[in-house]
Amino acid sequence: MNYTTCLIVIPFKHRLYSIAFPLRCNFSRFLIHFKGTDFVKEMNAMFGCAPGRANIIGEHVDYNDGYIFPFAIERKTTVHIKRSPDSAFCIRSEGFGDFRIDPEDLEQQGDWADYFKGVFWVLRKHDRFPPFPVTLDIVSDVPIGAGLSSSASIEVATLAALNGFFRLGLNEKTLVDYAKEAENAFVGVQCGIMDQFASVMGKEGQAIFMDTRSGDYTYVPIELGEKTFLIVNSKVSHALGSGEYNRRRAECALCLDTVHRNSFRDFSVDELYEKRALLSPEAYYRGLHVLTEIERALLCKDALIGKDWPLVGRLLIQSHESLRDNYNVSCEEIEYLIERMIRFPAVLGARIMGGGFGGSIIALVESNAIPSILSELEESYFQQYHIKLEGYPVNPSEGARYVG
Repeated sequence: MNYTTCLIVIPFKHRLYSIAFPLRCNFSRFLIHFKGTDFVKEMNAMFGCAPGRANIIGEHVDYNDGYIFPFAIERKTTVHIKRSPDSAFCIRSEGFGDFRIDPEDLEQQGDWADYFKGVFWVLRKHDRFPPFPVTLDIVSDVPIGAGLSSSASIEVATLAALNGFFRLGLNEKTLVDYAKEAENAFVGVQCGIMDQFASVMGKEGQAIFMDTRSGDYTYVPIELGEKTFLIVNSKVSHALGSGEYNRRRAECALCLDTVHRNSFRDFSVDELYEKRALLSPEAYYRGLHVLTEIERALLCKDALIGKDWPLVGRLLIQSHESLRDNYNVSCEEIEYLIERMIRFPAVLGARIMGGGFGGSIIALVESNAIPSILSELEESYFQQYHIKLEGYPVNPSEGARYVG
């Protein structure tokens, strides 16, 4: 796919540097090409960046030993880092506000500051705390509450910046583990490994198919031809901190306890049905979603590799129906959009993505139909809910980076 390019001319050390790059490329990605050069150092352009993620299929199974199929997207959080003039760590951001982090007072405060504080908390726990304060300037185009892992993007980008700036020596696996621990143990959201893993390990042009039980993963090239994955953001924000996410996880654990299994990989849908009388309705339906979503993920990987687009589309729709009916994480606005999207001949399939309770839809669509699809959806959705939705194609992108 061709993109319009922009020519930048930058004066540096009595010379002019001309750089052409795609207009869709942000400045952070542009600077990555100059990593370690005098140009970057003298611009004081030291930063960590980490992408959000999309997930093709395998929703709410990364904490249930299932298969997941995410990819990093072009939208990123960038954390510019420099030495702080005072004794506190300073966070500055238009999106999250400005605040200070006192190393002696790393307590939860119940808002987005916790995602940053959680990073410092986990570094202190593992004896990797920065030796002196820094100022972090945050820029992000990953929408909050859209199911695109804005929280993981924040955690990973902050860790990448601190790791690179202070040379903490954290490898990719440790970045994933620390970011997940910050969200689980400090923020209190019992997410699985998918979001942080995709943000760190993403590769351009490839999705990650991962077995979350074994930890094994493989990269799968995403070659869609004239099709693309489209994100439609309902602008209805989910609030995982409200407890719904953690409640779903507890209901899955209850299902396993009742059927006397350690993992959803150890029994079948038929066996679950045989135990239905012993289960609460919530535990039964949560288990039913997990077991069928595991099967759908395996089928979807093979269908994508084999370019069986109708099957991919049907699996997305089936995944959505299960997330709506069995996992109960959809909402009125999402259902309104899904119902209208699948009427378009150019939409092969669509489903809610992310934690749920709002957020975004991922759809497999014909690329040339995107303008007409979005135009019609925007008009009808605004008339119905007085909310201006947002839609854009997403492509597999590189994972976390540090430039300095």
